Amino acid sequence: MTMNELHTEWTVEVETLSPLHIGSGAELVLGYDLVPHRGRTYRVNEDGLLDAMLVRAEGEGTEAVNRVLMGRPATELLNPSDFDNPALFRYTLAGEPTKREGKIPEQIKDVYDRPYLPGSSLKGALRTVLAWSIYTRTRRKPSLGRLGPHAKYAAQRLEQDLFGRDANRDFLRALQVRDSAPPAEADALHLEQVQIYPGGTPVEVETVRAGVIFRLTIAVDEYGFREEATRQLGWQGKRAWLGQLVTLGKEYARERLITEAEFFNAHGGPQMTQAFYGGLVRGLLEGELAGDEFLLQVGWGTGWESKTLGSGLLRQDDAAFEHLLRDYRMTKERKREVGDPFPRSRTLALRTGQPALPLGWVRVKLIGFVPGEEPKPTPPAREKRAEPTHPPSKGRPRRPEDLYPGQVLEGKVRNVAHFGAFVDVGVGRDGLVHISQLSAGYVANVEEVVQAGQRVRVKVLSVEQQKGKWRIGLTMKGVE
Repeated sequence: MTMNELHTEWTVEVETLSPLHIGSGAELVLGYDLVPHRGRTYRVNEDGLLDAMLVRAEGEGTEAVNRVLMGRPATELLNPSDFDNPALFRYTLAGEPTKREGKIPEQIKDVYDRPYLPGSSLKGALRTVLAWSIYTRTRRKPSLGRLGPHAKYAAQRLEQDLFGRDANRDFLRALQVRDSAPPAEADALHLEQVQIYPGGTPVEVETVRAGVIFRLTIAVDEYGFREEATRQLGWQGKRAWLGQLVTLGKEYARERLITEAEFFNAHGGPQMTQAFYGGLVRGLLEGELAGDEFLLQVGWGTGWESKTLGSGLLRQDDAAFEHLLRDYRMTKERKREVGDPFPRSRTLALRTGQPALPLGWVRVKLIGFVPGEEPKPTPPAREKRAEPTHPPSKGRPRRPEDLYPGQVLEGKVRNVAHFGAFVDVGVGRDGLVHISQLSAGYVANVEEVVQAGQRVRVKVLSVEQQKGKWRIGLTMKGVE
């Protein structure tokens, strides 16, 4: 980290934990732009191929030259030996498409065909973290009455409330996220088959594989946070949010990861997806991330939950939320009922033909980041929680509202994940026994203690309603 009175700069490493796709806006045509061969897919160098084919055709006569100039697809022009000539190709991708015709969305690259991480994509994800954090830390909710009439700009006034009253006074103008350098890994690009889960048709996209590291810098222009400028811009107290960026990133990641784990638990799979999220949740909750690291989901396929105002913030009342979905055409579902989950699907990369990995999860490391002072918001009324205001009923609880901390119940293990067990205690919402709450001793594997279908006795640790969702924390420690 470098810092002076008017400038703070962090060196940043972003490691991909799952396939990442950030589109260029272009599509590559199979057979013309991309040609598969022996387990790899080759991006054709149009100029190089044309020159080579014309030289070859000149020895065969005018008719051969005309065939080349008539725009025949590259698959018809190339011989097997041509794939050993690097002058004919711009780059290669690991993997082959399952089809031989169609279009494939292109991964964004620089002029030398090297992938990079656009600063705008990372900054957009950080903006989402800050929006969620400001609302959560101040115990506020977006005022849905301030949504605009047009879907594209519906949240503009809400974002102005959070960041600044117009684009020139948006305090994130002071946060400068630069494009990354190309990664050192020469084999960063892969051809990935992805599918909307559950039930979508597989498609193929160019991606950056997991395990690739991008390096870039993030700078804060401190001038706008000086006393006089702060008053003029209306940025009082805003700098403190940037000073807590890593902590806020961890808090937001925990919310997102648990939401995703619950989604796939409710669907009963896929097992590889549950294992992926289980590993991330366990690592985050058990402190495996360094003090300058947090997790984010970036790019295409990350869904509604990664938007600046995701459905978790907008869903304050089920009936009102259904009006939002309808008014802004946020879904094409025709048979929705009040209270139905949204979104109903996720985008997953396939492994051996089966849905497996979510897209775009990365680990962000702000090297040398030193947190600043905590933000000092003025909180409005606290959000309602499910703590009883009357003596708890002695009967069997039927709803989450009937639960209270310390209550001992019998339940059935519905599903087991790497980070804990989901237990049905009969209230219409599963509770989570985190792996650290399964036993008084260390537990390396959840299934060493409990298995799906097993009856267990649990104690309620916590029960709360946040952004329209019930969260029930359970323990098996000390329960007789």
